[in-house]
Amino acid sequence: MISEAQLVIILLLAFWSGILIVDRIFNLKKYGLDVFPFLIIYRTEKFNKFISKVAFKSPRLWIALGNIGIPLSYTALGYGVYLLTLNLLNVFVQPQQASPIVPLIPGVTITGLSFLYALLGIMVTLAFHELAHGIMARAENLPVKSSGLLFLLFLPGGFVEIEEDAMVAAHPKTRLRVLSAGSAVNLVTALIALLLLLNFQTVISPWYGPSVGVVVTNVDQNSFAYGRLPPSTIIFAINGTPIWSPSTLDVYLLNVKPFETLKLTTNIGEIETITGINPRAPYRGYIGILYPQPFYIPYPNAWWLSYTLPSQIYLVIQWMFIVAFSVAIINMMPIPAFDGDRMFEEVINYLIPEEKKTKILEKEYPTRKLLLNILRVSAICFLSLNILLPILKVGFTPL
Repeated sequence: MISEAQLVIILLLAFWSGILIVDRIFNLKKYGLDVFPFLIIYRTEKFNKFISKVAFKSPRLWIALGNIGIPLSYTALGYGVYLLTLNLLNVFVQPQQASPIVPLIPGVTITGLSFLYALLGIMVTLAFHELAHGIMARAENLPVKSSGLLFLLFLPGGFVEIEEDAMVAAHPKTRLRVLSAGSAVNLVTALIALLLLLNFQTVISPWYGPSVGVVVTNVDQNSFAYGRLPPSTIIFAINGTPIWSPSTLDVYLLNVKPFETLKLTTNIGEIETITGINPRAPYRGYIGILYPQPFYIPYPNAWWLSYTLPSQIYLVIQWMFIVAFSVAIINMMPIPAFDGDRMFEEVINYLIPEEKKTKILEKEYPTRKLLLNILRVSAICFLSLNILLPILKVGFTPL
């Protein structure tokens, strides 16, 4: 039987094979589409004009915001390094608290509806990221070579290509403002999403009442409840105990042991299930509900509102926060192809003279290049450890 991951790979290969065949027959380049294996690029001047129009309305304001964006981006990186260091320590001290940092791969690391919610977060994050680079470049009078949309493997996105010669000739602080703009905007996006999540009840209060249950968004395939609790099932009580919210569910499960029988009161009737072994705490019971969401009842005068709409909106905002915050941090790391790599290079070039050399084993190396490479290797190893060690220690459950 074909697994979900294998099915995704087969469909992906079939889709891209079809795209390449269509390109060969109809020459999609005539329509502004550049087609490569697993990559489609659409370039248009309309985006260039829009970016310039926004930037030239108030260039001084954008430059002032860019000055704030530089320390803001480095602050995000510092906080991210702190969180990732804490995550590595938890692998050895509190394994149940450690979380693997994984790429979003449909059918492998993320499944079902979660991918659709994450996809919206990715689209918003990448769009704002590239738009910020472009607006800051035009505010600094740097020409934008091209801009447009792209589709890479299975992820949509946008891009802004700044004239490289102009970037090289620009003042170092100008380059830092342009490079940091993407991560700074992503961090602001993440903060706005976080505020909406923390005040979600207030945000929806004109249309919905307080939480009265828990919405099942996804169920672990390895749990006994898989197949018995379909998505959008609403849990109101367990063994007669009211479950008002996800936090109430967490508190109830603290006292549940593996292989206990639970009777769930839901909107589709009574459902009986057996608890499994919690992968993060073997001595606790595990239903297998992944990322439960609070359930709100619409007010009578808003009968047209869906019962599941709040949980869907919450998940979109939640994924927007996760993706935007992750990109803001990881993009600032000194890893080749990331903005942080060039930003660290700018700082190193400013602090260390070009002619300075470092002697290692009777051989001299340019100090600038040596330090940058050390930072690159350290960042790659640090990120890799956050991916591998938690998976090896506590395993991984697809999102």
